[in-house]
Amino acid sequence: MTVDEAVRNLGKAIQNDCRYKRYVAAKKANDENEALQNQIGEFQLLRMNFQRNAEKSEQSSEKLTKMEETLQKMYDAIIATDGMKEFQAAKDEVDAMMNDVDAIISLSLSGEDPETCHTTENSCGGNCANCSAGCH
Repeated sequence: MTVDEAVRNLGKAIQNDCRYKRYVAAKKANDENEALQNQIGEFQLLRMNFQRNAEKSEQSSEKLTKMEETLQKMYDAIIATDGMKEFQAAKDEVDAMMNDVDAIISLSLSGEDPETCHTTENSCGGNCANCSAGCH
């Protein structure tokens, strides 16, 4: 098997992984959520307006502070929705999976055995009480 074939097989395996499927489903649900998309659109418009006003030297810092507070409240409201919470949790799982993939590839390039190298060693804090990686 060539490296190209192995990478393509890896791509297929990633797309068949339940973590990836959860991520895609969460993204699709958010994309189809009209209320959420409206909130995001309003947030983006206000952010552009804030940036435009921040570039003007004659703008009062009080007005900018008020706009910034409104932006933060809007952002917090968007992030607090169930759909965004699900999306973020799914994204975190996919990111962790991809970090493991990257770690295995990097460790393999450093001469480690791809079958036995531990992806958790790079983030080891030294406390083995709750760890099953077996690195120490």
